[in-house]
Amino acid sequence: MNNSREQNLVRLREDSYIVEPDQKFEVDYFKHEDAVGIARLYYAVYGENFPVDHVYDPDELVRINKGDDLIQIVGRTPKGDVVGLYALFQAAPNPKIMEGGSWIVHPDYRGTSLGLRMVSRFHNRPPEDLEFDGFFGQSVCDHLTSQKLCKKFKALPCAFEVESMSPRSGEEESYGYISLLDGMIVLRNSSDEVVLPFRYDSQLRDIYEWMGLNRSFVPDTFGAEELASAGETNLSVKLLDEAGLVKVEVESIGCDFAECLAGVLREHQGMHKYHIYLPLWCYSISVAVEAARAEGFFFGGLLPLWFERDALLLQKLAGTPDFSKPSLLVKESKALLNMVEADWNDLHG
Repeated sequence: MNNSREQNLVRLREDSYIVEPDQKFEVDYFKHEDAVGIARLYYAVYGENFPVDHVYDPDELVRINKGDDLIQIVGRTPKGDVVGLYALFQAAPNPKIMEGGSWIVHPDYRGTSLGLRMVSRFHNRPPEDLEFDGFFGQSVCDHLTSQKLCKKFKALPCAFEVESMSPRSGEEESYGYISLLDGMIVLRNSSDEVVLPFRYDSQLRDIYEWMGLNRSFVPDTFGAEELASAGETNLSVKLLDEAGLVKVEVESIGCDFAECLAGVLREHQGMHKYHIYLPLWCYSISVAVEAARAEGFFFGGLLPLWFERDALLLQKLAGTPDFSKPSLLVKESKALLNMVEADWNDLHG
């Protein structure tokens, strides 16, 4: 039986392990003996605040790495200390979309080439036996380092998640919640039909254009009368308690969409953030967008191939966001922020 989160944290507190600085390091794929070092690295960088339990659990890290759902690359010293980590993991309903993240460098090894070498190890030489539709990544917006990395590897911005990440340990008062910039490297372009919701027609066309994705745009002619005769809504809910986030992934939009969404919000009251992923092939999407806006949701962006076909991201925030805080690198990400801020202001004006 796996240890609980608290049991793993107790072990790490009592461990009090100190990594020796200035060691040489190599970059390599995960080995089972790295698991304890990875848990120590998360604890050294994030303290007890990282919202995913298994990062503190060496046994669970070994188990997950045996499958195709997680690929980890580590920076390892001759003593066996793990001083860096980069990972790819499944985060979308489409199993061929891998999210790149967990990009961590031990404080004593920042300023070295370790961070870039770990990412380059995978993206310059991905495993030949794995076929992907694309790579997804999220850059924090309280600094530009990860955004520079995305630019280097041509991950194009596609969505902007306002104040979606919990504050860094010790910075709750000084900075607060951190916005995330979503980027995508699309490996399998598609000519699928896309139904553009009336409200976000121009925004989505702009994003498709700068991402270079060819799609066949279809007008949404499906109104409330047509929706009344549609089937039931099919959705799933994912709860990230530690991050205060509820994710609602909608695979089909039925006549009961507004009722289903209201039910999710009632069941999960008091959360910091809510995300909805809507299918951009459903002719009822304009009606769904307006129903979501009536509940306080605003524009987030585009997620190509999220359901193996494209998705629209909408978001709802408990508080009032500070749109002046994000630091952004490229013009497309700044355009995204302008779209999001304009829609939030329109909703709350």
